[in-house]
Amino acid sequence: MTKIDKTSKKLVVFLDTIGRTIIGDMTAETDDTITIKNPAVVNIIPQQATGPDGKPIQRMALQLFPLFFREFLAAKEEPVHFKYNKKNITMSEGDITLDFKISIQYEQLFASIGEVSTPTAPIDSNESTPTIKLFDND
Repeated sequence: MTKIDKTSKKLVVFLDTIGRTIIGDMTAETDDTITIKNPAVVNIIPQQATGPDGKPIQRMALQLFPLFFREFLAAKEEPVHFKYNKKNITMSEGDITLDFKISIQYEQLFASIGEVSTPTAPIDSNESTPTIKLFDND
């Protein structure tokens, strides 16, 4: 079993058996399984915007949703842990370093659990949870 440092998060990204992209804090790993604390599902949505010339342009935005909503739990402030069989998921080869905005969005999603670390980049405090735009050509 690989020992994971409990004081730091190891955010991992993988595809589950139905093709959802999952992001979460890997807290344990064996030859056959990984344990993910507070897994989140990545959701990509289209977003209409107006370009500088006034014409509509199509953009994609990223949102994260908890895999299991804490509102269903008796102890709402406790993290949830899911164990995934490695034979049933698809993981990347090598480490993926997430953009800091995605990491911050993940942190904010579970902020009420009291696990938010200091962001590595400034955030406008007047903004809600940031939406990350993909394939932005301008």
